[in-house]
This record gives sequence, C-alpha cells and structure tokens, in this order.
Amino acid sequence: MKRAYHDILLPDGTLQHGPVIVETDAEGQYLGWRRLREEEALTEWIGGTFSLADSCQKEK
Repeated sequence: MKRAYHDILLPDGTLQHGPVIVETDAEGQYLGWRRLREEEALTEWIGGTFSLADSCQKEK
C-alpha cells in the first residue's frame, strides 16, 4: 500500500520535508519511503508527518 505524507520523521530525529510516499505490505509492515515526484496511481493521501521511528518500534 502506498500512502503520501507531507513529511517523514526519521529514527535519528531528522525531519525530511516531502511530500513523501511510504510503502507497506498487506500486513502493514514498513517497506520503504521515497520522495513523491509526480502523482502515483493507487496512493492514499494522508498528509501530516509519518514517524518512521514509531513504525520501527512496532516491528520489534
């Protein structure tokens, strides 16, 4: 699943301004992120800031 956010907060505390795409698998496990360069099909716009640190903690 692809979701778009304004920004992403990395585990080291760095805030990367976007927009960014965060991808997860069918079970919601984090797969990766990248900058949104153009409109992408099947992307849900969430907005706000995605916290990667929170996502990584859930996986542990």
